[in-house]
Amino acid sequence: MEFKIFYTPIVFSFFLLACSSNQNDAETAALKNHLSPSLVENPISLDSDSSQIKTLGRIQFDDTIHDFGRIVEGEIVEFDFDFENVGKKDILISEAKASCGCTVPAYPEAPLKSGMKDKIKVTFNSQGKKGYNEKLIIVTTNGNPSVYNLYIRAEVHEK
Repeated sequence: MEFKIFYTPIVFSFFLLACSSNQNDAETAALKNHLSPSLVENPISLDSDSSQIKTLGRIQFDDTIHDFGRIVEGEIVEFDFDFENVGKKDILISEAKASCGCTVPAYPEAPLKSGMKDKIKVTFNSQGKKGYNEKLIIVTTNGNPSVYNLYIRAEVHEK
């Protein structure tokens, strides 16, 4: 009986370790096909005088403000904010968030290599938005700077 009492915890411990190991192996394999760790450099935590900060990716937008002018209430309008990675490393947009639910940004989810161009498409639904509207889109990246502000404007008139 003593052998069984001693043996049972050992087998149980081995079983837990084996399951844990298999789970970690699966997680590691999934991460291998994910993003490169070099994209996770945080520009906020780097010294502004650091040479590392000068080597990060950097977005340069063609325009950061777009004015739709006069539109009719209920109209849905779109604009593409074109940009280029003018930095030295890949840039990854981790989030693009609008100040209002009526404005929806769509951004590229894949890393963008140095010298490459892409766009952030912003859709504005003017339903119930009579009058002057200015909406902010905050774009967060792994680059320097790490946050960019984009704006859309519209004067919404009744039908």
